[in-house]
Amino acid sequence: MTFYPRFTLLPFLMAWFVLAAPVTAAEDTDPAPSAPAPSEQSSYGGELKLSRFPAVLGHNLTSNLFTGGNLVPFLIGSAGAMAIAPADQEISRSLRDHARGYGDAGEILGNVIPLSIAGGAFLTSRFTKNDHFRSFGYTLAQAYTTNCVLTQGIKLATHRMRPDGSASTSFPSGHASSSFAIATVVTNYYGKKWGVPLYAFAGLIAVSRIEKGSHWPRDVVAGAVLGYISGRTAILGTKRELSGQKTSRLMIVPAAGRDWRGVTVNLRY
Repeated sequence: MTFYPRFTLLPFLMAWFVLAAPVTAAEDTDPAPSAPAPSEQSSYGGELKLSRFPAVLGHNLTSNLFTGGNLVPFLIGSAGAMAIAPADQEISRSLRDHARGYGDAGEILGNVIPLSIAGGAFLTSRFTKNDHFRSFGYTLAQAYTTNCVLTQGIKLATHRMRPDGSASTSFPSGHASSSFAIATVVTNYYGKKWGVPLYAFAGLIAVSRIEKGSHWPRDVVAGAVLGYISGRTAILGTKRELSGQKTSRLMIVPAAGRDWRGVTVNLRY
Protein backbone atom coordinates (compact mmCIF):
# COMPACT_ATOMS: atom_id res chain seq x y z
CA MET A 1 0.00 0.00 0.00
CA THR A 2 1.36 3.39 -0.98
CA PHE A 3 0.78 6.42 1.21
CA TYR A 4 0.29 9.76 -0.49
CA PRO A 5 0.33 12.59 2.08
CA ARG A 6 -2.06 15.50 1.69
CA PHE A 7 0.74 18.01 2.03
CA THR A 8 4.36 18.12 0.97
CA LEU A 9 7.17 18.17 3.51
CA LEU A 10 9.02 21.22 2.15
CA PRO A 11 6.33 23.86 2.83
CA PHE A 12 5.80 22.44 6.31
CA LEU A 13 9.53 22.63 7.06
CA MET A 14 9.68 26.20 5.77
CA ALA A 15 6.72 27.16 7.97
CA TRP A 16 8.41 25.62 11.01
CA PHE A 17 11.63 27.56 10.33
CA VAL A 18 9.66 30.81 10.11
CA LEU A 19 7.76 30.11 13.33
CA ALA A 20 10.86 28.99 15.22
CA ALA A 21 13.09 31.87 14.15
CA PRO A 22 11.69 34.60 16.47
CA VAL A 23 12.16 32.50 19.61
CA THR A 24 15.57 30.99 18.85
CA ALA A 25 17.49 34.00 20.13
CA ALA A 26 15.58 34.00 23.40
CA GLU A 27 16.14 30.29 23.89
CA ASP A 28 19.88 30.70 23.51
CA THR A 29 19.95 32.55 26.83
CA ASP A 30 17.33 30.35 28.48
CA PRO A 31 18.64 26.99 29.71
CA ALA A 32 16.80 23.85 28.71
CA PRO A 33 13.87 23.13 31.00
CA SER A 34 14.74 20.60 33.68
CA ALA A 35 13.55 19.50 37.07
CA PRO A 36 14.99 21.58 39.89
CA ALA A 37 16.84 20.05 42.78
CA PRO A 38 14.92 19.82 46.07
CA SER A 39 16.83 22.82 47.39
CA GLU A 40 15.60 24.86 44.44
CA GLN A 41 11.92 24.03 44.71
CA SER A 42 11.16 27.49 46.07
CA SER A 43 12.25 28.95 42.71
CA TYR A 44 8.91 27.88 41.25
CA GLY A 45 7.46 30.85 43.06
CA GLY A 46 3.90 30.45 41.79
CA GLU A 47 0.96 28.08 41.78
CA LEU A 48 -0.15 25.97 38.86
CA LYS A 49 -3.83 26.74 38.99
CA LEU A 50 -6.31 24.30 37.53
CA SER A 51 -8.27 27.21 36.05
CA ARG A 52 -5.21 28.08 33.97
CA PHE A 53 -4.91 24.59 32.45
CA PRO A 54 -6.78 25.43 29.18
CA ALA A 55 -4.72 28.59 28.68
CA VAL A 56 -1.44 26.74 29.22
CA LEU A 57 -2.63 24.04 26.82
CA GLY A 58 -3.33 26.72 24.24
CA HIS A 59 0.19 28.08 24.62
CA ASN A 60 1.61 24.56 24.30
CA LEU A 61 -0.22 24.07 21.02
CA THR A 62 1.08 27.39 19.68
CA SER A 63 4.12 29.36 20.83
CA ASN A 64 5.61 26.61 23.01
CA LEU A 65 5.32 24.04 20.22
CA PHE A 66 6.95 26.05 17.44
CA THR A 67 10.35 26.64 19.02
CA GLY A 68 13.91 26.17 17.87
CA GLY A 69 14.39 23.48 20.52
CA ASN A 70 11.70 21.32 18.92
CA LEU A 71 12.97 21.87 15.40
CA VAL A 72 15.95 19.48 15.68
CA PRO A 73 13.97 16.42 16.87
CA PHE A 74 11.31 17.23 14.27
CA LEU A 75 13.89 17.22 11.47
CA ILE A 76 15.54 14.04 12.75
CA GLY A 77 12.18 12.32 13.06
CA SER A 78 11.10 13.45 9.60
CA ALA A 79 14.33 12.15 8.12
CA GLY A 80 13.91 8.84 9.93
CA ALA A 81 10.33 8.42 8.75
CA MET A 82 11.31 9.22 5.17
CA ALA A 83 14.26 6.82 5.31
CA ILE A 84 12.15 3.93 6.54
CA ALA A 85 9.30 4.61 4.11
CA PRO A 86 10.60 2.42 1.22
CA ALA A 87 10.75 -0.58 3.58
CA ASP A 88 7.35 0.04 5.18
CA GLN A 89 5.58 -2.95 3.70
CA GLU A 90 8.54 -5.32 4.00
CA ILE A 91 9.09 -4.57 7.69
CA SER A 92 5.38 -4.81 8.37
CA ARG A 93 5.15 -8.25 6.75
CA SER A 94 8.18 -9.54 8.64
CA LEU A 95 6.82 -8.50 12.05
CA ARG A 96 3.09 -8.96 11.67
CA ASP A 97 1.24 -11.82 13.37
CA HIS A 98 4.37 -13.53 14.75
CA ALA A 99 3.48 -12.95 18.41
CA ARG A 100 -0.21 -12.17 18.70
CA GLY A 101 -0.15 -12.13 22.49
CA TYR A 102 2.50 -9.43 22.35
CA GLY A 103 0.49 -7.34 19.93
CA ASP A 104 -2.69 -7.72 21.97
CA ALA A 105 -0.88 -6.77 25.18
CA GLY A 106 0.68 -3.74 23.51
CA GLU A 107 -2.70 -2.51 22.35
CA ILE A 108 -4.08 -2.60 25.92
CA LEU A 109 -1.00 -1.45 27.84
CA GLY A 110 -0.25 1.32 25.35
CA ASN A 111 -3.59 2.86 26.27
CA VAL A 112 -3.78 2.08 29.97
CA ILE A 113 -0.24 2.81 31.19
CA PRO A 114 0.28 6.35 29.76
CA LEU A 115 -3.22 7.45 30.78
CA SER A 116 -2.82 5.95 34.26
CA ILE A 117 0.53 7.62 34.85
CA ALA A 118 -0.60 11.01 33.57
CA GLY A 119 -4.01 10.96 35.22
CA GLY A 120 -2.83 9.44 38.49
CA ALA A 121 0.08 11.84 38.90
CA PHE A 122 -2.07 14.85 38.05
CA LEU A 123 -4.84 13.95 40.50
CA THR A 124 -2.38 13.06 43.26
CA SER A 125 -0.42 16.26 42.74
CA ARG A 126 -3.49 18.36 43.58
CA PHE A 127 -3.35 17.04 47.17
CA THR A 128 0.34 17.56 47.91
CA LYS A 129 2.38 20.60 48.91
CA ASN A 130 5.50 19.28 47.20
CA ASP A 131 6.17 21.83 44.43
CA HIS A 132 8.34 19.43 42.46
CA PHE A 133 5.65 16.75 42.28
CA ARG A 134 2.91 19.31 41.60
CA SER A 135 4.90 20.56 38.64
CA PHE A 136 5.51 16.98 37.51
CA GLY A 137 1.82 16.01 37.61
CA TYR A 138 0.76 19.20 35.87
CA THR A 139 3.35 18.73 33.12
CA LEU A 140 2.37 15.10 32.57
CA ALA A 141 -1.26 16.08 32.09
CA GLN A 142 -0.27 18.87 29.71
CA ALA A 143 2.01 16.54 27.73
CA TYR A 144 -0.65 13.84 27.43
CA THR A 145 -3.35 16.30 26.35
CA THR A 146 -1.08 18.18 23.96
CA ASN A 147 -0.03 14.90 22.39
CA CYS A 148 -3.64 13.71 21.98
CA VAL A 149 -4.66 16.93 20.20
CA LEU A 150 -1.66 16.84 17.86
CA THR A 151 -1.96 13.12 17.14
CA GLN A 152 -5.66 13.23 16.34
CA GLY A 153 -5.23 16.37 14.26
CA ILE A 154 -2.52 14.79 12.12
CA LYS A 155 -4.57 11.61 11.73
CA LEU A 156 -7.43 13.67 10.32
CA ALA A 157 -5.08 15.59 8.04
CA THR A 158 -3.23 12.58 6.59
CA HIS A 159 -6.09 10.04 6.50
CA ARG A 160 -3.78 7.04 6.07
CA MET A 161 -5.26 3.54 6.00
CA ARG A 162 -4.07 1.07 8.63
CA PRO A 163 -2.28 -2.09 7.43
CA ASP A 164 -5.24 -4.24 8.51
CA GLY A 165 -7.66 -1.95 6.68
CA SER A 166 -9.68 -1.26 9.83
CA ALA A 167 -9.60 2.56 9.66
CA SER A 168 -7.93 5.49 7.94
CA THR A 169 -6.25 6.72 11.14
CA SER A 170 -2.87 5.07 10.85
CA PHE A 171 -0.49 8.04 10.83
CA PRO A 172 0.91 8.65 13.40
CA SER A 173 0.67 5.97 16.11
CA GLY A 174 -1.17 7.30 19.14
CA HIS A 175 0.08 4.46 21.36
CA ALA A 176 3.68 5.30 20.49
CA SER A 177 3.26 9.06 20.81
CA SER A 178 1.56 8.98 24.22
CA SER A 179 4.10 6.48 25.60
CA PHE A 180 7.07 8.56 24.46
CA ALA A 181 5.47 11.77 25.76
CA ILE A 182 5.16 10.29 29.25
CA ALA A 183 8.71 8.89 29.16
CA THR A 184 10.09 12.29 28.15
CA VAL A 185 8.46 14.10 31.08
CA VAL A 186 9.42 11.42 33.62
CA THR A 187 13.05 11.51 32.44
CA ASN A 188 13.16 15.28 32.79
CA TYR A 189 11.83 15.28 36.36
CA TYR A 190 13.24 12.05 37.78
CA GLY A 191 16.22 11.18 35.62
CA LYS A 192 17.33 8.16 33.64
CA LYS A 193 16.66 5.71 36.47
CA TRP A 194 12.96 6.01 35.74
CA GLY A 195 13.15 7.39 32.22
CA VAL A 196 15.14 4.62 30.54
CA PRO A 197 12.70 1.83 31.53
CA LEU A 198 9.80 3.96 30.32
CA TYR A 199 11.53 4.68 27.01
CA ALA A 200 12.14 0.94 26.64
CA PHE A 201 8.47 0.31 27.39
CA ALA A 202 7.50 2.93 24.80
CA GLY A 203 9.71 1.24 22.21
CA LEU A 204 8.11 -2.14 22.88
CA ILE A 205 4.65 -0.60 22.55
CA ALA A 206 5.65 0.95 19.22
CA VAL A 207 6.86 -2.41 17.83
CA SER A 208 3.72 -4.16 19.11
CA ARG A 209 1.60 -1.85 16.98
CA ILE A 210 3.40 -3.07 13.86
CA GLU A 211 3.01 -6.69 14.93
CA LYS A 212 -0.69 -6.11 15.54
CA GLY A 213 -1.14 -4.74 12.02
CA SER A 214 -2.48 -1.44 13.35
CA HIS A 215 0.38 0.74 12.11
CA TRP A 216 3.11 0.88 9.50
CA PRO A 217 6.72 1.32 10.71
CA ARG A 218 6.70 4.93 9.53
CA ASP A 219 3.66 5.58 11.73
CA VAL A 220 5.39 4.49 14.93
CA VAL A 221 8.57 6.45 14.13
CA ALA A 222 6.49 9.58 13.62
CA GLY A 223 4.52 8.81 16.78
CA ALA A 224 7.67 8.44 18.87
CA VAL A 225 9.03 11.77 17.67
CA LEU A 226 5.68 13.50 18.15
CA GLY A 227 5.47 12.17 21.70
CA TYR A 228 8.98 13.38 22.49
CA ILE A 229 8.18 16.84 21.13
CA SER A 230 4.90 16.93 23.07
CA GLY A 231 6.75 16.12 26.28
CA ARG A 232 9.37 18.81 25.68
CA THR A 233 6.68 21.31 24.82
CA ALA A 234 4.76 20.64 28.04
CA ILE A 235 7.93 20.96 30.12
CA LEU A 236 8.60 24.36 28.56
CA GLY A 237 4.96 25.37 29.00
CA THR A 238 5.00 24.61 32.74
CA LYS A 239 8.27 26.46 33.15
CA ARG A 240 6.91 29.55 31.39
CA GLU A 241 3.65 29.44 33.35
CA LEU A 242 5.49 29.35 36.67
CA SER A 243 7.79 32.18 35.66
CA GLY A 244 4.97 34.32 34.28
CA GLN A 245 6.72 34.59 30.91
CA LYS A 246 4.66 36.12 28.12
CA THR A 247 3.92 34.05 25.04
CA SER A 248 2.45 34.79 21.64
CA ARG A 249 -1.10 33.87 20.65
CA LEU A 250 -0.38 32.25 17.29
CA MET A 251 -2.48 29.12 16.85
CA ILE A 252 -2.25 26.62 14.00
CA VAL A 253 -4.84 23.85 14.29
CA PRO A 254 -5.59 20.95 11.91
CA ALA A 255 -9.13 21.13 10.48
CA ALA A 256 -11.18 18.70 8.46
CA GLY A 257 -14.56 18.36 6.79
CA ARG A 258 -16.34 15.61 4.91
CA ASP A 259 -14.40 16.20 1.68
CA TRP A 260 -11.46 18.37 2.72
CA ARG A 261 -8.43 18.56 5.00
CA GLY A 262 -6.42 21.60 6.03
CA VAL A 263 -5.32 23.87 8.84
CA THR A 264 -6.68 27.04 10.41
CA VAL A 265 -4.40 29.88 11.46
CA ASN A 266 -5.37 32.33 14.22
CA LEU A 267 -3.17 35.24 15.34
CA ARG A 268 -4.10 37.51 18.25
CA TYR A 269 -2.09 40.66 18.87
